[in-house]
Amino acid sequence: MIAAAMTPEVQWFDVREISIGSSGLLDLGLRERARAASFAFAEDRHRYQAAHALLRRVLAARTGIPPARLRFTRQPCPRCGAARGRPALAGDGAPHFSMARSGDAVAIAVASTPVGIDIERIPQGCTCELAGVMHGDDASRVGRLPEPRRHAAILRWWVRAEAVLKCTGAGIAHGMAGFPVLSGARPAETGASADDWAAADDWAAADGGTTVPAAGCRLSQLTAPPGYAAALALASSPRPRR
Repeated sequence: MIAAAMTPEVQWFDVREISIGSSGLLDLGLRERARAASFAFAEDRHRYQAAHALLRRVLAARTGIPPARLRFTRQPCPRCGAARGRPALAGDGAPHFSMARSGDAVAIAVASTPVGIDIERIPQGCTCELAGVMHGDDASRVGRLPEPRRHAAILRWWVRAEAVLKCTGAGIAHGMAGFPVLSGARPAETGASADDWAAADDWAAADGGTTVPAAGCRLSQLTAPPGYAAALALASSPRPRR
């Protein structure tokens, strides 16, 4: 299995460049094959198959277990206790992982502690309605920003909140308003303008991430492929290795 002190790693893939042959499809489990077969469009089916085949290959490289022999389970949800929380590898000492996909991009994170990653393709339309499902502090912050900074801040909030919920295992079904994820003091508290605050909140890159005490995770900046935004949440504080 993987070393206990492994530096968190993030790997990126473009499914348009991935060809899944018959051997790759055989690596998938029965549930994965059934899920892939349920897609009506071949493009969506390929995206799903490629993402899950890549996940198995990444984990096989970390564990030494062949992709087809990897066994997955679900951690109990920390809020409701149901066995539909964070996906996990079966077996003692197995590494933690998280996978996200959006459009043609797939991101896979592997760590020695619980981890969550999210990637979203940047939408073209307005996202202001999402402010209604934010934590109050975050909603107050983005409400002060002019466009297009508000749009960018809402997208930062979205990927951060999803990454945290994946890390904790709660999932978005339990809501995304339970904790703030946008860093920095409010402009009114510092005397700075909304534009100054927005610039200062650019992922807190100087210290490698932003702590989210309420959720017990640390958020890190991820430089996503063009046209996407992404965030990584860890249950501990090591910086990710790309």
